[in-house]
Amino acid sequence: MAFDGNFVHALCNELETIQSGKINKIQQMDDTSLIFKIRSRGKNHQLLISAHPMYARFHLTDHKYEFPFDPPMFSRVLRKHIEGGIIDSIQQVGNDRQVHIKINAKNEIGDDITRILILEIMGKHSNIIITDTDYKIIEGIKHLTPNNNVRTIMPGFQYEKPPTDKKLNPRTDELNELPKHLDFNSGKINRQILMAIEGFSPLFIKEVAHQAGHLTMQNIVASIQQTLLKARDITPVLYKKDKDVFYFTQLEHMEGTPEVYDSLSALLDDYYHNRFQNNLIRQKAQDYVHVIDREYERVERKIDKLKEDLKEAEVKDEYQKYGELITAYMHEIKRYDKEAVVFDYYTNEEITIPLDPEIAPNDNAQRYYRKYNKLKVRETTAREQLDKAYSDREYFLNLLHQMDAITTSDEVEEIREELVEEGILKFKSSNKKKKKNKIQLHEFKTSNGLTVLVGKNNKQNDYLTSKKAQNNHLWFHTKDIPGSHVVITHTPGEIEDQDILEAAMIAAFHSKAGSSESVPVDYTDIKHVHKISGAKPGFVTYTDQNTVFVTPVENDIDKMKVTK
Repeated sequence: MAFDGNFVHALCNELETIQSGKINKIQQMDDTSLIFKIRSRGKNHQLLISAHPMYARFHLTDHKYEFPFDPPMFSRVLRKHIEGGIIDSIQQVGNDRQVHIKINAKNEIGDDITRILILEIMGKHSNIIITDTDYKIIEGIKHLTPNNNVRTIMPGFQYEKPPTDKKLNPRTDELNELPKHLDFNSGKINRQILMAIEGFSPLFIKEVAHQAGHLTMQNIVASIQQTLLKARDITPVLYKKDKDVFYFTQLEHMEGTPEVYDSLSALLDDYYHNRFQNNLIRQKAQDYVHVIDREYERVERKIDKLKEDLKEAEVKDEYQKYGELITAYMHEIKRYDKEAVVFDYYTNEEITIPLDPEIAPNDNAQRYYRKYNKLKVRETTAREQLDKAYSDREYFLNLLHQMDAITTSDEVEEIREELVEEGILKFKSSNKKKKKNKIQLHEFKTSNGLTVLVGKNNKQNDYLTSKKAQNNHLWFHTKDIPGSHVVITHTPGEIEDQDILEAAMIAAFHSKAGSSESVPVDYTDIKHVHKISGAKPGFVTYTDQNTVFVTPVENDIDKMKVTK
């Protein structure tokens, strides 16, 4: 990616479409991001502004977002000051990733006011700040207190620019001074340019160097000017690499054919949306991950304790034998003996049995019988509890795998509901009636056009296997590996070997072995799959299965996925 000063310059020009537009509504979706609903030139627009530490940006968006029921403080301040206002201008500061949006509005008593919305797109230091025309801070989405040794972002304080080194603006005559700031003999010329020029990224400097062939003191200024001139041809592009790269114009030094977008906003919307949404979902899911981790660790400790109990119970048979031998040789043992040396008819050897001299021989025998019975009960209980603990451990491992695969807020809610139903989370009552979401399964199509449905959590798995699928549908699951339930929703006569292999690949991909090779996948008719009575959600047994070994390939799986 390269959301640099050059990109911001092009984006500000593109956003002229919303200048003179009216801000009808302001909504804040989380601690860092807002949506402005704007009416401009007869059309409705959504301007997304984010100060997220990883996904800071601003652009028009067509996506719908969820908003909290109780609006955060920053959005309430913005509504008070600029909702209903008109966007007067959108101006970049120099060639930097800073933008000032001037908005004309009215205050509570109807007087005209002007407010400036300041966007600072600076990675983890990104911020959104509203000030008056004297740059006195009204509010910031992130506060910096007076004792932070940098600057203060708090209501009532004077706004100060971010404390960055003075750099040359390449869109002014300042660029001619660049050679004075460079030492061509010290090397790392690209790094030196980056430190001297405002708003340049390593990506853009690589393009300058590529177009120049070789940068020298004599051609450096002209090369930058020429590259900036060519970059006036705005062509939003995305280069699909191991790490995707986007820019506002085509780059000659990049290999491959890029994906071209109609606008910079469309490019950013596509690039950031899934990443941003997944991050929001991860944040929502994180509390539940901690709960599941805690329960998993508790079960692990329980398993260790139960194994210790079984180890200690191994001596129970010895105690039973002591009791039998004391009873058999009772006539030879005296009242105050501390031990009994008798012949062990189990091993045909002499054995020494410790005794309590304070009690009679018969009582010593009964004492060993009691120890035997106590350990026998302890062993039986430990074995029963150990089987349950192993099952619980498998359940929590499966849940952790499902949390890794979460892609929607509904899936987070389904996990939460399950944790409440299982008594792992306490139910929080609310006066507000919550709409129950319909369970959404994930759909794929084989190369022969057959539908394959996938459940990505226990609620989806139970629904798919127990309610949605029919008895003669084919069911898939990785063998002895946590994963999704997968069903080809067609009759056996329609299913070919290729369909079975592709459905098995889908099952392998949606399992804990998703990045492994030769993953074993079992498949059988739904009629042979049965819910285990009293078992945790998602647990089933099955019979009459066949097994295939497949290697899931993500690109092949993506091609089969049906997008809705």
